[in-house]
Amino acid sequence: MGKIFPTAMKHRASQIVFLVVFGLTGFSWCAVPLVLARESAPSASLTLNGLTPPNRVTVPKLSGVIQLDGLLDEAVWQKAAVLAPFQLNDGSAAGAESTEVRLWYDDQNLYIGWLCQDSDILATFTKRDSELWNEEVAECFITPQSLETYFELQWNPLGTIFDAIIHNRLDSNGFSRSIQGDWDWTAQGMTAKVVADGTVGQSGDQDRKWTVEVILPFSDLDQSTPKAGEVWRANFYRYNRWTGGKLELLSWSPTLTKTFHEPNRFGFLEFGSLSSGIDSAKGEQ
Repeated sequence: MGKIFPTAMKHRASQIVFLVVFGLTGFSWCAVPLVLARESAPSASLTLNGLTPPNRVTVPKLSGVIQLDGLLDEAVWQKAAVLAPFQLNDGSAAGAESTEVRLWYDDQNLYIGWLCQDSDILATFTKRDSELWNEEVAECFITPQSLETYFELQWNPLGTIFDAIIHNRLDSNGFSRSIQGDWDWTAQGMTAKVVADGTVGQSGDQDRKWTVEVILPFSDLDQSTPKAGEVWRANFYRYNRWTGGKLELLSWSPTLTKTFHEPNRFGFLEFGSLSSGIDSAKGEQ
């Protein structure tokens, strides 16, 4: 069972706490009255210091013009930072199908590109803020500042978007206790294009992949352009499903716990500069 979150509840977000439950089929969400009940937590003996450090990447500052078509074929994308491979969220193995994220930025925007190998592309949701996690979806959690407040952005193979601000209450060891979502928040300036190389939702044939191209203005995150050397925290996740119920929960920087919502396990994004050793996309003006 996936997350349970009727869209109608979005307007009552301040009254709801969402807890993560892990079962044999994967993550589930359930809504409860606003009582900060502890969600399923790691062993009391486990501490953040006992886990493998989160991943880290330098995001290059590049110049270049792209056509927002979901193809990621402009020269500037070839100079982007590459986040790969994605692993099962428990860190035990790589995913059965490859996932790659590409990142770069300029004075106005963060650019995010997804390449998701997928032999069976599954999606039906077309309304913004639908329960995309119940099918196949690519997710980005990102915060410029506090780990207890971050942005959640999602895109499915049909190009549908989910966006929210998450408030995460952490325990004394830095693990998530409970989360609340501000589902009324919208990334007003964000634009995205998704291309599916295959037939979405049609089992029995052989699909190949789907790609996502995202332009995310820093102003959507209430931030100015990051300075060279500035470090944000972020993680990238994918729900990869197959007809018949098989599910993989994939992460760039595995949280090694039962939930994606572990901000202390987010990776480190260090913003580079044009002189950081990664050339800008010359000739694209």
